[in-house]
Amino acid sequence: MTPSIFARQALSLRKTAIVLIAALILMWFDSKNSEWFNPVRSTSHAAMQPIYEMSLLPSYAKHWASGSLQSKEALRRENMQLKSQLIHAHAKLQQQDYILAQNARLQGILSTTKPEQFDLNLAQVIGTDTNLLRQIVVLNKGKQDGVQVGQTVIDEDGILGQIINVYPNTSRLLLITDDQQSVAVTVKRTGQRAIVTGQGIPSALSLNYVFKTSDVRVGDELVSSGLGGRIPAGYRVGRIAHIKDGQADNFRIIEVTPSANFIDNAYVLILQDKMLTKSKSSSQ
Repeated sequence: MTPSIFARQALSLRKTAIVLIAALILMWFDSKNSEWFNPVRSTSHAAMQPIYEMSLLPSYAKHWASGSLQSKEALRRENMQLKSQLIHAHAKLQQQDYILAQNARLQGILSTTKPEQFDLNLAQVIGTDTNLLRQIVVLNKGKQDGVQVGQTVIDEDGILGQIINVYPNTSRLLLITDDQQSVAVTVKRTGQRAIVTGQGIPSALSLNYVFKTSDVRVGDELVSSGLGGRIPAGYRVGRIAHIKDGQADNFRIIEVTPSANFIDNAYVLILQDKMLTKSKSSSQ
């Protein structure tokens, strides 16, 4: 068996040698005249093309994955940047809307017709009372600005309340929505007199002491009557929103929507009597 193995190895070596010699001969002929082997060369290149493309697939896949990841990361960063710009733009728009609303409100307040009897002192709401059960706000005008206890405060839409405490640079305003506050009013359509009282909330008032036989309707406007001399006559207080006949007595239960803005009013007007202001300045 050993001689046969050596015989096979010798045969393989002879074949290899023959192939190498043939290759060298072909290479020598190709170096002499390369055009003889162009058809063979073209055919071999065409046959090897799929192998070349298969060998490049890993490289293509690597580049594609890298580019895809980079594209996704770039898109993510761009998306975050655009979101940030959008949030900043919305924030600026909110500030602009707030400033425009404040300007419109100030213009509305300042365009309020001045009664001949009163000077209108523009004040800003700077806080609320420590007792959350009371409808009291703090203004940035005080004794040095001519503010006095009992002066009426309004906005561009109607009566807000009365000054109850005065300090050098601030004052406290009791709103008519407080459950301990009341205003003498007149039904503008009929001239009937009644009393409006607060309910302790900024969105509703009550119209009291109105008989069931009285001519009052939903939508009737109520204005201050000046009765008692606490609050000047002729200022809007509210409109009748709901009417219900009580069962226990002869009076109606009437809910009133306030005319003034008691929720987010930043600026108000303090009515200051011109005669009192002149007399005070002359005495000084």
